[in-house]
Amino acid sequence: MEAGDLPQEILIDIFSRLPPKSVGKCRCLAKLWRKLLSTPQFIKSHLTRKTHQENLILITPSHSVHSISNIKDDAISRKLELPGDWTEVVGSCDGLIFLVNEDYEKFLVNPITLQQITVPNSPLALNRRESFSMHGFGYDCSSDDYKVVTLSYYDTDNEYEPDCVDTFVDVYSVKRGVWKRVDSSPFDHAVPELSPGAFVNGAIHWLASSREPGYPSVIAAFNLADEVFVGIPAPGGVDVHNFVFNKLVVLGGCLCMIDTRGNGPTDVWIMKEYGSVDSWTKFSIHGEYEWDIVKPLCLIGTRKSCW
Repeated sequence: MEAGDLPQEILIDIFSRLPPKSVGKCRCLAKLWRKLLSTPQFIKSHLTRKTHQENLILITPSHSVHSISNIKDDAISRKLELPGDWTEVVGSCDGLIFLVNEDYEKFLVNPITLQQITVPNSPLALNRRESFSMHGFGYDCSSDDYKVVTLSYYDTDNEYEPDCVDTFVDVYSVKRGVWKRVDSSPFDHAVPELSPGAFVNGAIHWLASSREPGYPSVIAAFNLADEVFVGIPAPGGVDVHNFVFNKLVVLGGCLCMIDTRGNGPTDVWIMKEYGSVDSWTKFSIHGEYEWDIVKPLCLIGTRKSCW
C-alpha cells in the first residue's frame, strides 16, 4: 500500500507526531502531502499533541515575536519571522495566531512551522472609510472549526446609512472557507478603543453597553456554536463611566478584565467560574507597571492558557 492510499485520518495522526522541521520537509515531497499538511485539521492536531518541550510564544511592543523553548530548564529564545507585514495580533487559540496587517489582510499562522492560512476579506464588509470594525478568533468544538468574527458598525458621520445604529456580525469558517452574516448584535459596541475579542469557554468577549435605558455596561459574549450574543454583567464596583477603557484578556483559562488607564493602582477582575457573576474576584497591583512590555500569546505543548 502506498502512502497516498492511507486514509486522511491516519496520515494526519502520523504526521502530527513529527517535529516541525520534518513536517516542513514532508510538505515539499508531494502535492498531496502539502495540501494535507496545510489543512486546519492537521494544524490543530499537530499543535495540540503534547510534546517533550513547551514553547512559550511572546510578542514585544516593537512587533517582534519570539519562541522560548525549554521554559522549565535552560530557556532558549529565538525570534520568529512571521509571514506578512502584520500590524496587529488579534488573538490566539490552540497555538494558532490570528494576524491583521495595515491593508486589513488577515492571516492564521502556526508560529512553530510558520505555515499560514489567508483569511479572505468578507464580501459583506462595510466600507472601511465609513465604518469601524473589530475582530475575534476562536475554536468551535461543536463543529470542530476555527472561526473569525468581525463586528462592524457605521460611523455616525457616514454618507451611506446615517441613521443605522446596528452592529453587523460576520463569521468566517476556516473549515469551509466562507463568510456569512448572522443576526446583528443586540449591544452597543461603539467604544473608544477597538480591542480584539477575548476567547474563553467557547465564546468571544467584547466590552459593550446595553441598549436598555441608561446604557448599562456589559460584557458581550458571542457563542461560536450558536453564533448568538449573550450578556455577562460587569463586576460589581466597576467604574461604569470608564468601563470601556478596561481591557479583556484571558488569564489561566479565566475571563479577566484589567483597568489599563494607569491612574493609581491597576485593578484586575477575574471571573473564576465562567458565567457566575458572584465569582468575579478583584485584586490590585500597586506601583508603576507597563502592561504592554511583553505579551504572552500562547503556550504550546500544554493545555495551559496565556493572555
